Amino acid sequence: MIEYDNHTHNKYVLAPVRQGKNNEEMKEVLFTFAVIIFWAQMSLITLTSCRAKQAVVLSAPIESHKYEPEHSPNVFLVMYDKEIGKEPLLKAIKEYNCEIIYDYHIINGMALKKPENKTLEETMQHFRQVKGVTNVEYDHIIRLTDPVKPRPEIK
Repeated sequence: MIEYDNHTHNKYVLAPVRQGKNNEEMKEVLFTFAVIIFWAQMSLITLTSCRAKQAVVLSAPIESHKYEPEHSPNVFLVMYDKEIGKEPLLKAIKEYNCEIIYDYHIINGMALKKPENKTLEETMQHFRQVKGVTNVEYDHIIRLTDPVKPRPEIK
């Protein structure tokens, strides 16, 4: 059948619509498609729900972890009294042949590197005797993965 469009002046060929057999074929195709999708979903569910052969090992609670802070083998921290100043400390650093790694101006302290010919402990003991020094401690290495001990007053 040929139809003429008066507005565009074009001719169109219209195919006759068949009913009956065409609808049955469409239903059969849709059913087959639905069955394929169903089995694909079942396969995916089966494959993804398989249990792993390795056992899952749970870690111990945080409270049972031992916290043993590491410290630098060569660097230590020295805090000094602001009233006395750091001049006696600077003199001791020069005499003992230490190296200033960092000068913490805000907290009146320094990170010092021990001399090669001395141990860390004997160097720290020496600086505890220096005039104006209030505290000598290890330069601790703290990692983000270290366990955190809750403070008793927070509980």
